[in-house]
This record gives sequence, C-alpha cells and structure tokens, in this order.
Amino acid sequence: MALPAILMGLIPGLVGKATDMIDKKFQTESEKEAAVRDFETKARQDITEAWNEEQRALTERHKHDMNSDSWLSKNVRPLVLIYLMGLFTLAFFKDVPAVTLELLSDLLMTAFIFYFGARALEKITQTVRK
Repeated sequence: MALPAILMGLIPGLVGKATDMIDKKFQTESEKEAAVRDFETKARQDITEAWNEEQRALTERHKHDMNSDSWLSKNVRPLVLIYLMGLFTLAFFKDVPAVTLELLSDLLMTAFIFYFGARALEKITQTVRK
C-alpha cells in the first residue's frame, strides 16, 4: 500500500478529532459540515502535495547519483538486489528462523519492486521526453 493511501486512511480519525474542536467553534450544523469538508479537502491536498514533492526529490537524488562519477553510486541498486538474492538463496540451505526468512523475503521483494519499478519509470520518462 502506498504511503498516501495509508495517510488518507488516517484522515477520517483526524476529521473526527477536528469535528470535536469545530463543534465548540461553530454554532450551526451547516457551518460545522462546511468546516469539516474544508478540513478534509485541505488535508488530502496537503498529503498529496507532500507525497508528490517526496517523489520529485527521490527522482532528483537518482538523477544526481547517475550523473556522479562514482561506480558505487551507479551500481548500488543492482548490488543490493544481488546481495539480498544471495542471502535469500543461502537461507534455503541453512536453518533460518521463519521471522528472519520473512524479513529477508520482504526486503528482497521491496528491492525487486524498487529496482525494476525505478528502471521502468526511467525508461517511460525517457520515452515521453522524446
């Protein structure tokens, strides 16, 4: 689940708490409902803007890494992926606790999604720019 979806799920609880404060400030139901709607809309916009800004910053960091002359900065994603795959493969031959195997599996899946997702996004943006 994406971070904005998680944060958007928190909004109803925040709205409930805000409603309690709003009840004390506004007198009529229509004023209260309008204030709650405005608060919810503003919260959703703020979360979406923060998420988009974080994604732009991440993309910029990746661009700077790729423009760097450092071999490691250009190859850190594939190296992490290879390392995690190696650990996961070794875990099948060793007696590894289920919790550790589950954690390793989650890390490997995250690395796969990030690596191939980022590569696909890079290719798509290159295609769109042309």
